[in-house]
Amino acid sequence: MATMKRMIDDFVKYTKINTKCDPESKSSPSSPGQLELAKIVAEDFKKAGADEVELQDDGFLFATINENIPDGHPAKGKVPTLGFLSHLDTADEAPGNNVKAQFIENYQGGDIKFPGNQELVLNSENAPHLKNCIGHTIITSDGTTLLGGDDKAGIAALVEVVRQFKENPKIPHGRIRIAIIPDEEIAVGTEKLDLKKFGADIAYTVDGGEMGEIDIESFNGFKGKISVEGYAAFPGYGKGVYLNATLVLSKLIAMMEPKRWPQNAAGRDPIWWVHNLSGEVAKAEATVFLRDFDLEGIEEQKRLLNTYRDALLKEFPKAKISIEVGEMYKNYKYELEKDPRVVEYAKEAMEKIDIKPKQNYVRGGNDSCHLCFNGLLSTNLFIGMQNMHSFTEWNTVETIEAAVKTIVSLANVWVEHAG
Repeated sequence: MATMKRMIDDFVKYTKINTKCDPESKSSPSSPGQLELAKIVAEDFKKAGADEVELQDDGFLFATINENIPDGHPAKGKVPTLGFLSHLDTADEAPGNNVKAQFIENYQGGDIKFPGNQELVLNSENAPHLKNCIGHTIITSDGTTLLGGDDKAGIAALVEVVRQFKENPKIPHGRIRIAIIPDEEIAVGTEKLDLKKFGADIAYTVDGGEMGEIDIESFNGFKGKISVEGYAAFPGYGKGVYLNATLVLSKLIAMMEPKRWPQNAAGRDPIWWVHNLSGEVAKAEATVFLRDFDLEGIEEQKRLLNTYRDALLKEFPKAKISIEVGEMYKNYKYELEKDPRVVEYAKEAMEKIDIKPKQNYVRGGNDSCHLCFNGLLSTNLFIGMQNMHSFTEWNTVETIEAAVKTIVSLANVWVEHAG
C-alpha cells in the first residue's frame, strides 16, 4: 500500500476546523464549521478519484466508488452495495477550536506531556491501551482542546480508501457508497440520513476504538426529565408554606444509587447520570440519562426513579414531581444477528491482513443503532479513537492506517463470497 502520510496530513488539516456540535441548535448542520469541513472533504474526494460526489446544503456528503469487477467474474453484479460512514462534528464537552496536533514517534512507554497544559499527563494509568501501542506514533492535541479523531480520523481514512481503490484497479470490489454526516454527537445525524439516497445494502460506520475492534452491541439509551414544583414564599415567614423545589430535586438526585454513576461502573454495568440541573424556589428541572444493555435494566432504572419520587412526596406532600423518560436509541445486537455476514466478513477481512478481530460492546450508542432499526444492517469498525471527548484524546498513525487496510480487505471479502 502507498504511504499513509497524505492521509495523516488530511487528518491534521481536518482537525484544524472547529466542528464542535451545538446541542441547542435547530439547524443542520448544528454548527457552521461542519459545513466548512464538508466542502473541503468533498474536494478531497474528487481529487482522490471518487466517481460521484454530492454535498447537500444540510451538511450530508455522499461519494461513490463504482463496481470494479471484470466481465466474466462470478461475482459480477452480485455484490451488495457496501456503505461506509463517518461524521463531521466533534463533541461539545471540550473545545474544538485551534486544535494543534502533536506526534510522539516510536512511543516506548511512560508519560506523554501536553505543551499547552502542563497539568495534563497521558500514561498507562489513565489510558491503559497505551501499553499496547509501543512503537506506534501517538497523536494528541496540545492539551487545550480535544483532538477530533472522533471522527475526523474516519473521514481521512475514507478519503484514503478512495485513493487506494483508484490507484490499485486490480483490487476487485462492488459498488461502494460513502456518507459523511453531520451531528452524530447529538444523535440526529443518522436520523436525518436519507437511506434511499445513500443506497447501501450493508453499512459499516468507521467510528470505533482499538485496532481490530468490531462493535456488535450497544447500550440502550434513554433520556429523562425530572421536574419539581415547589412553593415560593417570603423566607422569613415561610414556616409551613415555603417549599424549595431545588432542595427536593437535590434530595432525589442524592438518592440515585452510587454504583450506577459512570465513575463507579465498567464492563456490562448499567449507568445513569444527571447531565444538567437548573432550579429556583418554585421550580427545578434535571435531565437524566439512563443506559443499560438490556431493556429490562432500563425499566428497573425507571422503577427506582419513581420509587425515589414516591418517597419524597411523602416527605414533601405539597411538592409536584414528574418524571418523563423517552427512548434515544436501542441495542442493535438483535437486529445485527439477522445477517451474520455483516460481522463475520469483517472478522475475515481483518484476519486476512493479520489483524486480530475483537468483538466489542459499546458503553454508549453509535450510528449503527439508528441504521439497524431503520432497516440498514450496520456495525461499527475501529478507527483508533481513545479518551474521546476530552483534552487527553489520542490515536495512533498505525491504527488509522490499519483501518484503511481493513476497509479495502472487507470490500474484497464481499466479492469473494459473492462469486
